Amino acid sequence: MYFKIGGIVGAIAILLSSGSAFAQDAERYITVGHDKLGNSVALDTETIQGTTYKLYGMYGDGIFETTFDASCKESRLFRDRIAIYGPEGQLLEEDKEKGEIPFVASSSPGKGMKIVCQKIGASGW
Repeated sequence: MYFKIGGIVGAIAILLSSGSAFAQDAERYITVGHDKLGNSVALDTETIQGTTYKLYGMYGDGIFETTFDASCKESRLFRDRIAIYGPEGQLLEEDKEKGEIPFVASSSPGKGMKIVCQKIGASGW
């Protein structure tokens, strides 16, 4: 698991910091917004499971991973987990506190939710 995460951290960091990556990574990660520093926030299309999805962004030398669960028909969004990984893929911090967050269509989580809901064919999207 450590090596797999380390490789993912490297690929995500390259994509988010430079805006370019290998073609397979560019198809896997869709930019859905930017943080306050202008760094990209990306949706990982390969980890979408039903209405659960992950967003990644830069955090110092590493990355953050936030897991969300969408209620498409109700336009409700829930945060399931936040993890911060170091540059070598080591888990530095984890917050498993779950809770509803406001759905804002123009935010990174909101844009990710729209993509996920469209992918599963939820009505209204």
